[in-house]
Amino acid sequence: MNRGWYWRLGTVLFVIVAAFVVLWPSIPKLSTPWVRAHIPFRLNEGLDIRGGARLSYDVQIGQAIADRRARSMEDFRGQLASDFGIHHGEGRLTPDEITRLAERVTVSAGSTNREFTARLRNAADVARVTDRMITSRGLRRLGTSGTTITLGLDPREVTALEDSAVQQAIQTITNRIDELAVKETSITARGETIVVEVPGQDQAYFQQIRDIIRRTARLEFKILDDESPALGAIIDGQAIPGVTAPEGAPAPTAHPLPAGITRESEPAKAGPGRNVMSTYLRSTGPNARQQLQEYLDSIRAFIPEGRQVLIGKADRAEGAAATAEVWRTYTVYSVAQVDGSMIDDARVSVDPQENRPFVSLNFNRRGAEVFARVTEENIQKRFAIVLDDRVNSAPVIQQRIGGGSARITLGGDSDYRLVLREANDLVVVLRAGALPAPLSEGKQDYVGPTLGNDTIRHARNAMMVGIALVLLFMAIYYGWAGWIANGAVLVNLALQLATMVLFGATITLPGLAGLALTVGMSVDNNVLINERIREELRAGKTLRAAVDAGYNHAFSAIFDGHVTTLISGVVLLQYGTGPVKGFAVTLLIGVIANLFTGVFATRVVFDWLVRGLKVKSLLGAK
Repeated sequence: MNRGWYWRLGTVLFVIVAAFVVLWPSIPKLSTPWVRAHIPFRLNEGLDIRGGARLSYDVQIGQAIADRRARSMEDFRGQLASDFGIHHGEGRLTPDEITRLAERVTVSAGSTNREFTARLRNAADVARVTDRMITSRGLRRLGTSGTTITLGLDPREVTALEDSAVQQAIQTITNRIDELAVKETSITARGETIVVEVPGQDQAYFQQIRDIIRRTARLEFKILDDESPALGAIIDGQAIPGVTAPEGAPAPTAHPLPAGITRESEPAKAGPGRNVMSTYLRSTGPNARQQLQEYLDSIRAFIPEGRQVLIGKADRAEGAAATAEVWRTYTVYSVAQVDGSMIDDARVSVDPQENRPFVSLNFNRRGAEVFARVTEENIQKRFAIVLDDRVNSAPVIQQRIGGGSARITLGGDSDYRLVLREANDLVVVLRAGALPAPLSEGKQDYVGPTLGNDTIRHARNAMMVGIALVLLFMAIYYGWAGWIANGAVLVNLALQLATMVLFGATITLPGLAGLALTVGMSVDNNVLINERIREELRAGKTLRAAVDAGYNHAFSAIFDGHVTTLISGVVLLQYGTGPVKGFAVTLLIGVIANLFTGVFATRVVFDWLVRGLKVKSLLGAK
């Protein structure tokens, strides 16, 4: 045997071994826990075979752009604070610096989600906003009118954000599902829509996945401004003490509270030895949160620069119904002192005294330093833990908190299991990261297997009997050549499945149809070759010469047939949707596998028999 034959043999053996390794974890009787733990490949069955949930989500790219604008506004404020000599260092603005900066400039959102305006109190400060300062932050100047400067996001920044938002959302969803150890899940994008397919039949499990996927998981820590009189002044229509209204702003008007919302006050700490009465709003009823949010939206434009009014759950009044919803407001500084990007790890722990689960956070190095500094500078003030713009809790900072750790206490539910589940879900989303933009739910389908378990079992048995009869016929009619063809068919099937597993494709009913078609084509290839060899033998050629001639003459017919099938598959893949694409993918993989097994691999075996072993007969009856 020449050296070229050994190279071809090595290629065939390598491909067969590689295919087995890829399929190994998906073979129940052969795989072991070690194999499943160290080989990540799995054979994924589609929903039409196993049943499950198909969940679709639309990425709210407009909100991602608005969030990018908010970060640009914060960065812009920080630069102006440094230029004015108010802020020193690279950290975020402190509550005191935010208040001092508001006396010189007001930065507010514009009419679109990519614009904002800066209203300076002093005309001389307009020159500080240079073109270099603007362009270096991915912004552009849209116009200047007196002391008001309108800025917008650079279109290139917006385009890059639009291009990356969906891919980042897919990665975040993938990370969250991986944290849940959900296997065989398919996640694909169709424009701005993400489709998640989860096999299984458990409705409660699907609901848990839905809740985790759609959660934005934006975690922020913000200092409360319990001394602010803004909320009461806005309600009464009075000028806010200590706040200078922008030039040309309308006179304050009253904003009476709707039924179901009350103005409350509570004693609060505002620093060492400083006690104040903090004003807040409280809403009770079946739509308490929505009602309170709608009122806050109506007064948002009147809230002072650098402040936010957020919502959180409140304790129920004594004697109130257990099912009554109670929500309240918190006035906080808008700049987050610490956020989720500073978290290194999150885990569920249990308070040994109260026997209640909570989420324990570990900050990274930068987060630990910032958290320690912020808590040291704000002792005896309340620190709001904000998750997805909702205040989870607002504990008082008693002392500097070092060591880079914090804790989040969850909900007011007394059911241990529900609190534990909420804690586990929160840990999942915190570890996986926040979504780049909120998701809105699209169509949610829960489907059962199209075939049904009995039909699938009968179909599997029929397939096995059919394959066995074909293999038996090939072995009897073609002898040794038939056994070689049978081996090629089995290797072909293994290669197709392994390739689909390797690329993460999902086996669906249309895919199985494509698999059956290409397996049939594999049998046809060997029939063509074997019959051509018989013709050459009838013409009086030796077995070795007949094999060479049989392959040479049959190859053109095999190749032409596969090329036309390949073109058809490419067209279906390009213009088809859903099941048609599944069929096309399987067909394309099968065409390539057929050429490898039917022409290349079987020729290696034939050469070994006629050249190495020098057999005198390969085919059965002529």
